[in-house]
Amino acid sequence: MPQVRSLLGALALTVLVMVGSQASAVIGYVLALSALVMIIVAMHMESIWPTQSRKENSLVFSLFWGLMIGAIVPFVVTTFLEGGASAVFEMLTSEP
Repeated sequence: MPQVRSLLGALALTVLVMVGSQASAVIGYVLALSALVMIIVAMHMESIWPTQSRKENSLVFSLFWGLMIGAIVPFVVTTFLEGGASAVFEMLTSEP
C-alpha cells in the first residue's frame, strides 16, 4: 500500500490539476506537458507504486498520480457524458 502522505499529496494535486486545467487552456497545456515529463521521471525512478521490497518516493508518486488522474479522468468523463460509451471507445481507437 502507498504511504498516507503519498495518497494525500496525490489527492491534493489531482484537485489542483483539475481546477487549473479548467481555468485556462495554457495552464492545461503546461500540466499536460508536466504529465509527460513525469511519466519519464517515474519510469526511470521506478517509484510510481510501492513494492514489497521498497516504499515509493512520496513526491514522485504524488506528482505522477495527481497529474494522471487530474488531467486524464476529467477528459474521459466529459467525453462519456457528451457521447456515451461509443465516444470513449472511438477516442481510444481513433488514429491521432
